[in-house]
Amino acid sequence: MQKLENAPKIREQKRKGVSATEIQVVENRLNIKFPLAYKEFLLLAGEYTGGLQLGNGHSSLKMLSHPEILKDLKEALIEQGLQITRPFWVISEYNSFEQFYFFYLDENTEDPKVYGVTYGAGDESYIYPLNEKFSEFIESVIDKSILFSKRGY
Repeated sequence: MQKLENAPKIREQKRKGVSATEIQVVENRLNIKFPLAYKEFLLLAGEYTGGLQLGNGHSSLKMLSHPEILKDLKEALIEQGLQITRPFWVISEYNSFEQFYFFYLDENTEDPKVYGVTYGAGDESYIYPLNEKFSEFIESVIDKSILFSKRGY
């Protein structure tokens, strides 16, 4: 997460992290354990991701762990006809979970692979691998965000 730490502002928007205590409270409440790479991200940008082009919806720890948001996720999966049978965590969502990025919580790695969910033709949704570990995903998001900032969109 060195690249993220070195980029405190993108588009003049300063990112804001959460505390280790806040992370532990969420882990305890939901009975999960976040991988190290995600915890490092949360410490740097878990409250507000600033100008990162991570998604146009929720990406803060507070929102993604809120009971109503978790309920919305379950409803969206049912509505989209998607079954994710392994434990997972959403990194960022768009349009009430119509599209989102996530990683599996059971990979027993500190830097899990990232997956996406999106819709295809005919209102069908599908899951696809991004072929990046979480830290690589964040680095590519930083690069894209800086490029978009320079180009003005």
